[in-house]
Amino acid sequence: MEDENKIAETTENTTAVAEPAQAAPAPAPAEEVRTDKLSKGKYAEYSDHDLQYEILKYEKKAARRTMLVATALFAIAAVFVVAAIIIVPPVLRTLDQVQTTLEEATSLVSKAEDTLTNVDDSLNGMNDMISNVDGVLTDNTAAMEEAITKISNIDVDGLNTSIQDLNKVVSAMGKLFGA
Repeated sequence: MEDENKIAETTENTTAVAEPAQAAPAPAPAEEVRTDKLSKGKYAEYSDHDLQYEILKYEKKAARRTMLVATALFAIAAVFVVAAIIIVPPVLRTLDQVQTTLEEATSLVSKAEDTLTNVDDSLNGMNDMISNVDGVLTDNTAAMEEAITKISNIDVDGLNTSIQDLNKVVSAMGKLFGA
C-alpha cells in the first residue's frame, strides 16, 4: 500500500503543472522528482487507476512465481526426505555388516597368526627331535657295534664244551646227594 502511494505521488509530481501565482515548495531531499519510465515510458499516459491495476497485475505474477518456487522447493525437499528414508536404512545395515565382517576378518587373521606360531613351534620341535634321533641312532649304532663285536668274540664251541662239562658235574653231584 505504501509503494502504491509513492507511485501515485510520483506520477502526480511528474504530471502536475506548477501554479504560477504560488511558489512551489522545494522538494525534500529524501524525495526527488522522478523522471524515469513513469514520465517517459509506456506508463506516462496511464491514470492512477491504470497504474494501480498494472501494479496489482505485477504483484499477482510475482505471487504466482513465488508460489511456484515454493512448491518446487517443497517438492525437492520431499524428494530428499523420501530418498533419505529409502536409502539411509540400507546404507546403515550395509555399514553394520561391513563392520561385522571386518571384526570377523580381524579375528581370523589373529587366529591364523596363532596357528602359524604353533606350526613354527611344532617344526622347531620336530627339528630338535630329528637331531635327537640322529644322536640316539649314533649312540645306538655304537652300542650295537660293541655288542656285535662282543657276541662275535664269544667262543661258541668252547661255551658248548663248558656247558657239557657243567652238565656232567651237576649230574655227578646229583647222584652224590641222592637225587
